Amino acid sequence: MGRATNPEAEIANAEPVSYERLLAACYEDMRRMARAIMVGDGMRLKLQPTDLVNEASLRLIQSMPGKIADEGHMLAVAGRTMRRVLIDEARRFRAAKRVAPAILTQFPGGQQDDVVDVEDLDRALAALEAFSAEHARVVELRFTLGLTVEETARATGLPERTVKRRWQAARAWLIDYLAPAQA
Repeated sequence: MGRATNPEAEIANAEPVSYERLLAACYEDMRRMARAIMVGDGMRLKLQPTDLVNEASLRLIQSMPGKIADEGHMLAVAGRTMRRVLIDEARRFRAAKRVAPAILTQFPGGQQDDVVDVEDLDRALAALEAFSAEHARVVELRFTLGLTVEETARATGLPERTVKRRWQAARAWLIDYLAPAQA
């Protein structure tokens, strides 16, 4: 274990090592490090551990060509570089949030994976209201307020069967209206 205590001296005294060989030897360790660094990052960064390793590797090639002494040094520098990549990505994420991102919501009465952009849904509901205020009222009560068919019937004074028919018709209309937006 006779490692030098001074990293600069270690690099200066080291035999030249091929970056490609070091990367191949360290790649799986770097992926494990990336997964560990990214655990619980809270922000939904669009970066996978492999992407993080690849970006860090590119930065290392650009900034430290021929200056990596051995696998241990490579992993230490790669860890710092990956943290810098994540910080840069988080900054981009925060900057992008200032530009009103599309917010998705579950489609009224749809399946779990039936999500639409909130702004598209708002436009569709406004168009439905212009087409039929009665149908839009049922959607508002059922979807926006989360009322059941029975509660909607009581709130509107309509028979339950009429509420069901309007709900089904309004959903069909909205599906048709939103189809181009979801494609």
